[in-house]
Amino acid sequence: MGNNDIPINISDLFEQVGSGPSVSFSEMVEQKKLELGITDFQMSKILGIPKNTFYRMTKRISEGDVESLDYFSIIKISQLFNLDVQDLTKTYVGSLNSEHIGQIEDARKANYILRTFDVKGLKDLNFISSTTDFQHIENRIKSFFHLDSIFDYSHEVGRVLFSKLHNSNDKMRELWVRSAFFQFEKIENTNEFNREVLLSLVKNIRPYTRYEEKGFLTVIRALFGVGITVIVQPSPPKAKVRGGTFVVNGRPCIAITDYNNNYATLWFALMHELFHVLNDLDQLKVLKYALTEDGAADLFLLQEEDADWFAREMLFPREFMNYIKHLINSPTSVAKYAEEKRVHPAIIYSFFCYEANKEMGKNLYGLYQQYFGKTDTALRSLKTNPFGKESIFEEISLIKKRLTVETN
Repeated sequence: MGNNDIPINISDLFEQVGSGPSVSFSEMVEQKKLELGITDFQMSKILGIPKNTFYRMTKRISEGDVESLDYFSIIKISQLFNLDVQDLTKTYVGSLNSEHIGQIEDARKANYILRTFDVKGLKDLNFISSTTDFQHIENRIKSFFHLDSIFDYSHEVGRVLFSKLHNSNDKMRELWVRSAFFQFEKIENTNEFNREVLLSLVKNIRPYTRYEEKGFLTVIRALFGVGITVIVQPSPPKAKVRGGTFVVNGRPCIAITDYNNNYATLWFALMHELFHVLNDLDQLKVLKYALTEDGAADLFLLQEEDADWFAREMLFPREFMNYIKHLINSPTSVAKYAEEKRVHPAIIYSFFCYEANKEMGKNLYGLYQQYFGKTDTALRSLKTNPFGKESIFEEISLIKKRLTVETN
């Protein structure tokens, strides 16, 4: 870097602060005067600063007075003494008192928070109570993830996820992904994953859709037993995330949202992600994770249409629909057929609307919405809201108990 280059490496500045300046600002000025063989008067004329004023200014700077020198003067001094602007700035910063150094550190932390987090989004989540109190925001994030420093967030929370493959501009989505990954890491499922056992289990999931209170929980526990950890957490604000499949410590993990508070969608999302576990695991080991979002194109060319088809066929095959669609306006007939096929009626209505929309361009969701069912009962024992807790470890502890211990 030449002495005309202005950008400052803030990390280098704080290195200087930590070690302290080898010489003070005023000592450096005296050394350079001797090297150049100039007098105080000559130097003050060159810099355009009265001699007595410059003397008092350098003395006050060495005593930590930050208001005694503007940045324009730093540039002029650097040119006069043929110094790198960054080196001169480091000497200047190193001469400051602890109070002013603390203010610079506070600004550095605030900059990191603004670059890394959606502060307004955090407020909307009720995760923080103020968007301007950065000390509060810093402390909240640190205590939530048990971090020693706010800067640890980038490499301790989902540290392996965000490479060039996943360059996201959506800070809330990134927080959602990092939080899910962090939970999977700490839950630490030690059960071995076996694809053949999973395939056998998946074929038997449909009947559990009929048990609104414990069916989903039972399936999630069974999946945990075969090495797949499943959590449910709210979709990130403004996003339409249905779910995501992760690979953590070599094992598949799934995060499901309560998207649209739709009971049928809950099961569909789970089966969709299970398809990815069965068929895209090698690719996911490279990607680390992939999200399923409503209306979003798949950037990594996972088999999204095949995953939808799989979820559909596992829950309610097309041949079943071909029979019941003619009786769809008879709730009694639908309920009876659902019982016969061992599936929840909500799934029949949801798939009927899906087909009508996809194949005929008819939006019938509003007409049959009353039959879709809500997720509240199914998720009473499973739904997580880590951002409502003081610490994410509270949520992790609850999840581990739910997945491994029978609850009444």
